[in-house]
Amino acid sequence: MRSPSFVARAAGVLLLCLLHSTMAHAQIALTDDVVLDVGGNLQPRVGFAAQEDDAQGRTDTRLGFGLRRARLQLNVRYQDRAGVEYDVDLAPGDVRSLDLFGYVNLTPAVQVRAGRLPVAQPRSYVPTSNTRIDAIDRAAISERWAGGTLGSAGRDFGAEVKLTPGDTEVLVSVHNGSGAFSRDDGTFRESGSASSVTRGLDRTALAVGASVHHALGGGLSLGGHAAYNAVGNDATTVDDVRRAYGTASAHAYWGERAGSQPVRVKLDAVGILYEEVDGAEQQSAGVSAFGAVRVLGHGELFARGERFWEDVGGPTATYGTIGVSYSASAARGQDYRDLRLTAGYTVRQDEADDVGHLFVVQGQLVF
Repeated sequence: MRSPSFVARAAGVLLLCLLHSTMAHAQIALTDDVVLDVGGNLQPRVGFAAQEDDAQGRTDTRLGFGLRRARLQLNVRYQDRAGVEYDVDLAPGDVRSLDLFGYVNLTPAVQVRAGRLPVAQPRSYVPTSNTRIDAIDRAAISERWAGGTLGSAGRDFGAEVKLTPGDTEVLVSVHNGSGAFSRDDGTFRESGSASSVTRGLDRTALAVGASVHHALGGGLSLGGHAAYNAVGNDATTVDDVRRAYGTASAHAYWGERAGSQPVRVKLDAVGILYEEVDGAEQQSAGVSAFGAVRVLGHGELFARGERFWEDVGGPTATYGTIGVSYSASAARGQDYRDLRLTAGYTVRQDEADDVGHLFVVQGQLVF
């Protein structure tokens, strides 16, 4: 009898873990020295949206069910000294690779990673795990930042060093800059026997960045990031020119994780300065303020206000979010994120007076 495919096996592991009453993270000993960690999460949702378009004089509405995220994470570890991590996104209905990198722990505080991975970026984007999101989605300004830089994945092919001395985390990255997975523009893996070892490209520029996050104690943490991408990509293209850009961010958190303390406050700021093209400059920026208070013993009532400038001095978009979350897992003494239900409403308005309304009820199962 033929063995099940990898996807079927992965789906089986996912289902069994989701049905496990404790939502426990699975560890499988492959040998005496090698362990396979299996984890992931599922975020089913139902939502209602209304989009007001003054220019067209119409309002579109939509009601429906969906999967915001469905992730599977595999981590093969050798004696906690080295390993390979592979994260996939199943929500689109197929298997799409996200993280795929190898790592070596040189010391307990120094890790080197290489492959496709989240590079130095704002804390409010990929470094805020999708299972640790405060509301329904990450801060809108971080999603706008990604859409104007590396792309929505927030990942690229490169190498980085992660330092974790004490309560400080420092990340230094060097990467291709395109954020793409394709061989034509992203991963560089040509063979010496290829007819063109450059695959037709004439490019030696790279991207570099660094980020820092420091916990001061009492729930307070500060940090930021800075990066320069000399390559640019499709997200930065204007008039068929890929623009280089510099970017920076800063954050101040009092209670970084949902459910961690009775009152939480989070402040974020992002900025992007693009290369000038045909005498035209563009500077994008965004600010976000979030607050939450504990309710129902194991839940949170939250609100967030944000503003993003596509070009400073030009058009802006304003976002407001309110909602409530409750953690059945926290009520059982487990992690707040493991079994969580969140209801939230977000309104977006731009200077053209186009308004979008989104109400979502979203579950979260983490294993």
